Amino acid sequence: MAANQTTSLTLAALTLNLRRLCIIRAIVLLFMAAAAIYGYLHLDIGHQLIAVAIILSGQALLTAITYLRCRSEQMVTERNFALQLVADVAFIFALAYFTGGATNPFVSYFLVPLSIAAATLPWRHVISIALLSVAAYTALLFVYQPLPFFSHTAHNSSHSSAHSEHGNHSEHAAHAIAEQLPLATETVFNAHYLGMWFNFLVSAVLIAWFVAQMAEAIRDQQKAINQAREQRIYDEQILSIATLAAGTAHELGTPVNSLSLLIDEMDASLRAGNSKAMSEDIALMQNQLEQCRHSLKKLVHTAQQTQPGEMRSENISQLLSTCVERWHNLRPEVVLENKLVETSMNIACDETLTQAITNLLNNAANASPDFVSIEMHMHDDSANIIIRDWGDGVSEQVLEKFGKEPIPNQPLVNGSGLGFGLLLASASVQRHGGELFLENDDNGAKAIIALPIFNPNI
Repeated sequence: MAANQTTSLTLAALTLNLRRLCIIRAIVLLFMAAAAIYGYLHLDIGHQLIAVAIILSGQALLTAITYLRCRSEQMVTERNFALQLVADVAFIFALAYFTGGATNPFVSYFLVPLSIAAATLPWRHVISIALLSVAAYTALLFVYQPLPFFSHTAHNSSHSSAHSEHGNHSEHAAHAIAEQLPLATETVFNAHYLGMWFNFLVSAVLIAWFVAQMAEAIRDQQKAINQAREQRIYDEQILSIATLAAGTAHELGTPVNSLSLLIDEMDASLRAGNSKAMSEDIALMQNQLEQCRHSLKKLVHTAQQTQPGEMRSENISQLLSTCVERWHNLRPEVVLENKLVETSMNIACDETLTQAITNLLNNAANASPDFVSIEMHMHDDSANIIIRDWGDGVSEQVLEKFGKEPIPNQPLVNGSGLGFGLLLASASVQRHGGELFLENDDNGAKAIIALPIFNPNI
């Protein structure tokens, strides 16, 4: 669920950012339309006005369609958002081509879609848009339709007119200036355009690198915050269940004691009648009640444990043997294949771990009442405990949700069994630094507990 939730949040953020991009486009289109009207009235760009109008209309249509799509609550993917920014780069290139190319000072607007990409998209999209923007700017240095307003020849002509109004100079001096001025002016302005291009290149690299790095750091930080929040919610759910279990233990204490008294009275009454069968049943009930008392005491004791330091070091083979023996006393009708091995390795544990193993054995016995097995495989720094059943397997819905979200009130198999025991078992194993896996195989299902171990002799 965490991965799916993160993906949903990312798609929602991209949809919101695309709406903002549409607003930016609308503002830019208004200014561009006003500039086109001004150019038509005062700057003599009538022959280019049709092309500019077509480009602005196309961008306005794209903006309207995109905004309506965002309003219809359709999720935007990273690829869709990147294509929208590519469309903006193409729009800037087309508009600059008809309005002076690199001589148009607004050509630096290429940095806007690049900045948006660096702040919102992964590296592969940022690099693609950066290369596309630099290539478009470079092409506009050589291929464009000149606009007199942005051309240095217009400034030269006005400068020459103003110079002639102040009087006549000698013919030799005028001829020398006429020969030298065009070449010098062209060199200066070529260097100026080259400097603008180099400035754009440096800016694009810095934005693509540093802004993308900062945005990635912010996204990682937000991801860590989301994971911590989900873990806190998960821990609160476990705590609430543990609190409820402790309260239930206290509530069960009274009826268990009452039943014990009733059994004692029944036993005293039956002794006079010498009913052997009834005495055996009463003995079995007493044994089961004693097991209930023992379990309730462990439950209360576990609920009172609040410090991790209360864990004890215990040999893992002895721990599992004791746990299996206690469980088999409760479920003697189930045939258990014990494949545990002897080892000197120890593990830090408390009662919650034995309860987790008991819960998993009960789940296996519920799925396969006739036969279950338990085995252990040792590794250098870990032990794998495998509890296997020969039932119908775990449902796909449980496998999909297991380890990602709680699955209370969810049948584990096609029969019965609630998910609280599995949830508590997983939480207990994680508390011990391990991990619980649930898998299906050809013969049924198996639960794998991976626990860290240490050697007390080292």
